[in-house]
Amino acid sequence: MKSKRLYIISLIFKLLPLSRCYRLKSRLLRWCGVKVGENVEIFSSARIIGDGELEIGDNVFIGCDAIISCNKGSKIILEDYTIVGIRSILVTGFHPITPEGPRIIGYEGTSSTIRICKGSSCGTGSIILPGITVGEMAHVAAGSIVTKDVEPYIRVAGNPARPIKNLKTNERLKP
Repeated sequence: MKSKRLYIISLIFKLLPLSRCYRLKSRLLRWCGVKVGENVEIFSSARIIGDGELEIGDNVFIGCDAIISCNKGSKIILEDYTIVGIRSILVTGFHPITPEGPRIIGYEGTSSTIRICKGSSCGTGSIILPGITVGEMAHVAAGSIVTKDVEPYIRVAGNPARPIKNLKTNERLKP
């Protein structure tokens, strides 16, 4: 993505209606180097920042105040029919924690790819940390913090997020 162009479109997004002008928003994101599919619904208050790669599939929904932060050298992939809920956060960057320097958080940051697979949903206020894959048709419950990969057809909840239900068999899972 081109971060200077992203800054310009973030200003334009603020002038657009919150839940309208989806085609225009998609075109503006493509101008910034984002791969955007068809029928993408992105709310104007969503923030897309960074200089990594972002791929948005067909029929994806990105809600109000969602933050998608993709650092250089990493990628965020939102496959077809995925939902990124209101105030959800997807972030690819992190810093090593070490007592060896002048502060506990190291200066040299790194990043890892995030993949939200086809048909999956990240509920309101969920946080998806670097290097995570949310499997096909999985559900991240509202307010969950995902620190480990989520298997397909599984609902996870909590901090850290833990499997609570198999969505294929409708079976509750023991923590």
